[in-house]
Amino acid sequence: MIAHLEELRRRILTCLTVFLLAWIGCYFFSRPLIEALILPLRRYEDAQLVFQTPYEAFMVHLNVSAMAGFMVSSPVFFAQVWGFLMPALYPSERKIILPLVIFSVLLFAAGFLFAYLAVVPVGLHFFLGFQTDSLKPLLAIGPYFSFLVWMTLLCGFMFDFPLMLLGLIRLGVLPYKALKAIRKHVVVGIFILAAVITPPDPVSQIMVAGPLWFLFEACMLLGKWVQPKSV
Repeated sequence: MIAHLEELRRRILTCLTVFLLAWIGCYFFSRPLIEALILPLRRYEDAQLVFQTPYEAFMVHLNVSAMAGFMVSSPVFFAQVWGFLMPALYPSERKIILPLVIFSVLLFAAGFLFAYLAVVPVGLHFFLGFQTDSLKPLLAIGPYFSFLVWMTLLCGFMFDFPLMLLGLIRLGVLPYKALKAIRKHVVVGIFILAAVITPPDPVSQIMVAGPLWFLFEACMLLGKWVQPKSV
C-alpha cells in the first residue's frame, strides 16, 4: 500500500514539474496565444474586450499560458495516469499503454479544437444575439477567457471520457456487462451534462452531446472485444 502511495506521489510531482515548466515557457508566447483565442470574437465588430482592474490583463496572460502549458504537458499527464495503472496488467498486455496515451492526447486535442472552432462561436452567437441598437457588448477580458477556457478544456476532457471507460474495461476494473446495463442512463447523463456546460440553446447542446454520444457508442462497440478473456 505504501509503495503504491509513494508511486502516486512521484507521478503527481512529475506532472506538476512538467506542467510548471511548460507554463513558464508558454508565458513568453501568451500575447500571440491571446490573439488566437480572441479570433472567435473578431467577427462581431461591435464587441470590444476591456480589462476593468489594473491586474486583470496580467491574470489573463497567466491563465492563458497555464492553459497552453497544460496542453503541452498533457502527453506526460496521460502517460502518468495510464502508467500508474500498468501494474494491474499482465506483461503481455502492457503494450496497450502507449496506444492509450496517444489516443488520450489526440482525443483531448480534438475536443479542445471542436469547442474552439464550433461550440464557442455558437455560444457567442447566442449570447451576443441579444444586443440592440442601444445595448452593445462591452466584454471584460477576464470573464470572456474564463468562458472560453472552461468550454475548451471541459470538452477536451469529455472527449477523453469514453477512452477512459474503454481503458478501464480492458484493465478489468469496469466490467463490460456493468457498463452495458447502465447504457441508457449514461446517454441521458451525456445530454444533461451537455445542457449544463453549454449556453442555453439546443444547437450548442446537441453539438456537444452528439460527438460524446458517438464516442460512447464506439466505446460500447469496442468494449466487448477488449474486455479480458476471462470475463
